[in-house]
Amino acid sequence: MDTTISGLPQEIIDAIIEKNHIDKATLHACSLVSRSWTYPSQRQMFSHISFNRSYHYHSLHSRRRRDIERFNSFISIHPYLSMLVKSIEVSPLLDAHLLGSTLEKLINLESIYLHLCGYSWDELSPSMRETLITAFRSLRLTQLEIREGLFLHYADFVALLATCPYLKYLSLTAISCEDLVCCGNLIRSAQLPNGGLKLQLRSLALSLCEPHSALVQLLQPLINISGLQRLSVLTDGSGGLAKSMKVTKEILRLLNGSPLEHLVLNVCLAESLSNLIDTSHIRSMHIKLWWICRQQHTKPVEWLRWLTGLFRELSKWHRLEEVTLDIFYQSAFTSYGDDWATLDATLGQIESLRRVHLGLDAYDNAKARWRHLREYPSCVTNDVRNVLPILAKRRILSIEVRH
Repeated sequence: MDTTISGLPQEIIDAIIEKNHIDKATLHACSLVSRSWTYPSQRQMFSHISFNRSYHYHSLHSRRRRDIERFNSFISIHPYLSMLVKSIEVSPLLDAHLLGSTLEKLINLESIYLHLCGYSWDELSPSMRETLITAFRSLRLTQLEIREGLFLHYADFVALLATCPYLKYLSLTAISCEDLVCCGNLIRSAQLPNGGLKLQLRSLALSLCEPHSALVQLLQPLINISGLQRLSVLTDGSGGLAKSMKVTKEILRLLNGSPLEHLVLNVCLAESLSNLIDTSHIRSMHIKLWWICRQQHTKPVEWLRWLTGLFRELSKWHRLEEVTLDIFYQSAFTSYGDDWATLDATLGQIESLRRVHLGLDAYDNAKARWRHLREYPSCVTNDVRNVLPILAKRRILSIEVRH
């Protein structure tokens, strides 16, 4: 393989790296990890840097320190490489001084992924908080993702967002504020401590691990929803199906008024989406359908019928271009033939539709794990085409079997 790759023109090698720069296994298989990369290759390889591997193993502190020390030294020797870094993944488990030294060299940084690893903001050292806040103040920072952390006081969370007023993309996963519930009146009057300037978000992604919409009630007065084009609302179902449905509806109502073009949900709303938000601009829908446990998840028939009504409703605007359905299932998902046929006919009549993508993820109850790719029956893709023949005939149907 190495001899074959070495004989290729550098332009082709650059193209391979550009397409597969995230796939380390492919790069190793092609013996490209030891190549002398040209600028096009380096541009992709260094565009995203992560220091978050094995973050939960506290015993690997020395390894994390060694990683960031090596990278810091590397970009000090080759400063032009620091200009290629567009996004970075960090956590409080890193050395604050080394992190600060590294971040100040990344002058073109646009995106920060902060994994709090279950810590509260107050537990972070003052130097770590100052390092992160300094990075958030960058005029170039437009994307921020914060995961798995706690803010004891919602005012601290507001102040943190206030440090990055140029955000366009905000993602919050398993983030909570301890005093949200008991401070409802204060939440409604919350303002950014920067003269009332609101965040001009284009994209907001929320993955909620607590069954309430208080966090969104806090965010509502802080963002200008008139420019919000992409919204993702995911719940983990911890409060039960009814609670997840109720919270999702509350969030959609709170954010109504934005010209949403892309929407991601994992809850069957059991009512018309237009009752909750303006649907006239929607171009893509991404729905995650959980069909694992009937006691905790909406029944497949109810899902299919709600989806049929949803797409029939969206079809009148002639804007819908893409539909993604991720199906997490346990038993045969191609049952309910009549309901699949109705959904197929509805989607097949939408002339603006350019792509329907089905992602399949099967759970093996006996082994208590998700199936490996080799464990799926060979006919699974044909089964999908058989229940969605109109979409298959239009050649807009794509199927992905996962794991």
